[in-house]
Order: sequence, then structure tokens, then C-alpha cells
Amino acid sequence: MLFVPHKKPLLPIPLPSDDPGREDIQRTLWRHQVSKPTAPLAADTTEVDDTDSAIGDTDTESTMTLPSHVLNYQHENGRTYHAYRQGTYMLVKCHTITVEYGSRHLFKGGRGKLFLAPIQKPQKVLDIGTGTAIEFANKFGAASVIGTDLSPIQPTWVPQNVEFIVDDAEADWAFKPDFDFIHVRTLGTGIRDMERLLEQCYKHLKPGGWVELQDGEARPSTDDGSLTSDHALWKWVDHLEKASIQAGRKISIAPVQKCLITGAGFNNIKEEVYKTPIGTWPKRVDLKEIGKYTKAVLLEGLDSYSLALFARVLEWELARVHLLLAEVRNDLKDPKIHAYYRLHFTYGQKPLVTSTET
Repeated sequence: MLFVPHKKPLLPIPLPSDDPGREDIQRTLWRHQVSKPTAPLAADTTEVDDTDSAIGDTDTESTMTLPSHVLNYQHENGRTYHAYRQGTYMLVKCHTITVEYGSRHLFKGGRGKLFLAPIQKPQKVLDIGTGTAIEFANKFGAASVIGTDLSPIQPTWVPQNVEFIVDDAEADWAFKPDFDFIHVRTLGTGIRDMERLLEQCYKHLKPGGWVELQDGEARPSTDDGSLTSDHALWKWVDHLEKASIQAGRKISIAPVQKCLITGAGFNNIKEEVYKTPIGTWPKRVDLKEIGKYTKAVLLEGLDSYSLALFARVLEWELARVHLLLAEVRNDLKDPKIHAYYRLHFTYGQKPLVTSTET
């Protein structure tokens, strides 16, 4: 377990005043069909230009006081992977930054919230994967927030109440059992034993504390049949799922999150499922914007999602991998394919009185 130092606080960046619709982007997806998450999304019949997939720059990472083995990254097929616990995580290091940025828009919890669990004034929060640690620290200034990841890719300017630790969530935790909230987002292919991870979450929460899992289903869906098994996008997911199972790290646990949390002993379990479109095909303007970010993350992340699983696990030649990915990119850019992801937000509470205390 290695601590990553930080500098002075980073204040929340205000939303631009010249873009009144921007504020709605973070909440309209979750407001859309909250009571009926399976209702069809309406497609726009006019031509749209969604070629702009820029999703911003990233702050430089801190390297102070970190031992060399943490920074001696693994290089494979022209990509850089985490050095710490080398080979255990299938996404390239740089893509975790892209996912973190896109998640600010795509995983901003149901109804525009950072999370759905009914926590009020947490004193201590753990974010596994550091997708939301800075936002938690800004939202709860009096709380102590810890974010863990396999690489020190976080910004150097962060709130004073957050600290980042280079750590493997699958190893034994050295934390005290005093967290009010533990948050886990999109750790597909990163966790081999999700049951054990949730056991550790349960053990390290205070009685009455909450855990929340947020993840999307691996296979996109459509309401109008515009995505079929003949498409490269569909076949790509077939191969991803096969490879991730062979590697012992299933690419998505979203459909079974509720069962996993139940099996870990949590109470008051709830799950909400929402749709996030891929591309700018929806009729609603706000969903177009959300779809643009979804597509941007996918286009930039195709190599990251695929190279290790296809080349390392399925033993494909790189030329074959890149040929498939080129076809997948064409599908992602095709406005006639009205695909979306189902995002699952699942949370549960540790009993106020555990079985060992009764």
C-alpha cells in the first residue's frame, strides 16, 4: 500500500454560463424514464454530426516518493499497463483516465447524483478505482476520502480531505473498519473474486454503512433491432466476454450486482437501471450530448479493452484484432444503429447489528 502525496485543494470547476444545457447533461439521463427504465428511447430522424469526440486533457500525475517498481509500467503491443500487480488488470493505464473523465457525465448516479445510497454526512469514504474520490471530497468537505488504484494517475492538485493510495483491492485491506460508504465503479476485468471484494467491503464498513456498485452491461442493447448479431460490435462483445471468462475476470458484473450484494450479507438492497445511448442518434438534445461522451469513451478505449484480452488470452494476431476494431468503429459511428448501454446502480446497507453481535 503506497500513499500518493497531493498539493493544495482543487476547487470545483463551475459549469460554463454560456451553455445552459450543460447543467442538465448530468441529470437528464437519470431523470429519463426513471419509473420505466425499459421504455424505448426515441431516435432522431434528421442527420447529425457527432464527429467531435474530444473529451479533454488530463493533469500530470504525481511521482513524488513513489518507488520505481510502481512506475516501471508494463509495455505490451504498443500500450502501457499498470506496473503494480502487473498483468492483473486488462485495461491500459492511460484509458483509466479517459474512463474517469467520461464517467463524470455517464455515471453521475441516478437523478443527477454522484451516488444513490441514502448517505447524509459520511465521515469516512473509500472509493475503489478512484473514479469519484475527488468529487466525493468536494461534496463532503468534512469527510476523509480515500481513493485506491493500481497506478498514480490522479491529478496532483486535489482537495485537502482526499488521499490516493496505490493498492490492489483484491489484496487484504489494511484499513480500519470504520468507513461510512464504499463506492465501486466499472471494475470489469479488474476483479477476479467479486464475492471476496464485497466481503472486505462488509468487514470494513461501520454498522449501518453503505456500499454501492455502479457498472454497465457489456453488451449494448437496442429497442428497434438496429443492432444484430451480424454487426462487428456484437461480435466484439462475444469475443470480449469469452476472453474475460477465460482470464477469470468477467468483463461486466452489472446483471448480477444485486445477487452479489445480497450474498455478502447486506440489507436494504436496491437497484436502479438506466439507459445511456451510444452516439447522437436520440431525439432528445440532452441525450445526444450524453451519447456523444459514451461514443467518445468507446472509440478511444477500444484498443484498451481489447488488446490484452484478444492477444494475451485469445492469442489473436494483432492484425486480426485491429481489423475487427476497425469494423467496430464503423458500427459505433453509424447513426442507423440505435444502441445504448444499461447501467446498473446497486447499493446495500450493513446491518446495524451484525450476526456476530447477536
